[in-house]
Amino acid sequence: MFMSSSHPWFPRTLWWSACLAAILAGAAPTRALRADGRFDTASPSGATAITSDAPGPAAAIATNSASAPFAPSVTRRIAIVGASASDGFGVAVSNGSATPFKAELVDMRDVLLAAAKPGSTELVAHYATGMFFSDPVARGEDAITRALDTKPTLVLGADFLFWYSYGGGGIGKTPIRSEDDRATLFEQGLAQLDRVVTAGIPLVIGNLPDMRASKGRMMAAMQLPEEATLQRLNERLTAWATGKPLVRLLSLVDVTDETRSGEPIRVGSVLWDPSKQGPVMQRDRLHPAFPGLVALTERTVECAIGDTACRERFDFTPQDVKVRILDGLPK
Repeated sequence: MFMSSSHPWFPRTLWWSACLAAILAGAAPTRALRADGRFDTASPSGATAITSDAPGPAAAIATNSASAPFAPSVTRRIAIVGASASDGFGVAVSNGSATPFKAELVDMRDVLLAAAKPGSTELVAHYATGMFFSDPVARGEDAITRALDTKPTLVLGADFLFWYSYGGGGIGKTPIRSEDDRATLFEQGLAQLDRVVTAGIPLVIGNLPDMRASKGRMMAAMQLPEEATLQRLNERLTAWATGKPLVRLLSLVDVTDETRSGEPIRVGSVLWDPSKQGPVMQRDRLHPAFPGLVALTERTVECAIGDTACRERFDFTPQDVKVRILDGLPK
């Protein structure tokens, strides 16, 4: 969840290793996009360019009902904003001991590019950052500004609001001293989302999960909101979204519970069994592992366009996504 590298292919494995050594994570470079932010006609993900005369964001809405999916065409230009889960903190894929050895650190954008079927999307812009915790007000504003500059038809913010409630720093980096301070900070996050709504762009935004299971692993006690505060802020988010036909709420609460349950979960066309195929959540109990990131991405897209359209436009089978990501690396 960092700022993207401007180089068309910077060795992310090396760059991230340096960041992770300092307990930081960074956003990936735009290796699958041209400098103008568009795919070449044949991209590593297999997606093909779509003509620019497709309907705009407002025209892409299927209905004014906030419970109905957006029209599938909203996936034409996607912008991702958020924190370390969207940015793939600690998530890597490799081909094991195969020769030549390949490995890649992966974020939500990489998953979307690898899962997209031909014609599904022409742009996936990534502005999630693992540094969100350091200054949520400034970094959230910057992410929304950059996302809007890409003229997206859909904004995905699965964990955008997380550090507007968690953490120890409030507005102007002042320490959070009370639960009311968290509520005040949360309003700053909603104000940024208002900019997306005002621009007429469909938005998927996640609510606030209870991450107390990560206490003593990745999160300190002083960074964790009280249970009543989480309930209060999630109710505030629901009230904020009410009457906004361009907003869909992703239950990140449910997704998080699902991925850390240890039970088999549906990911793409498979039922992923953590006891046999590997963990879905990392040991820090805060960040998803690779199949968990794929599941989170899939649930976010399903929230936007519905299950049927998601299956028609994307293939989120983890093994296939992994192969496409590795195949897309420079030879």
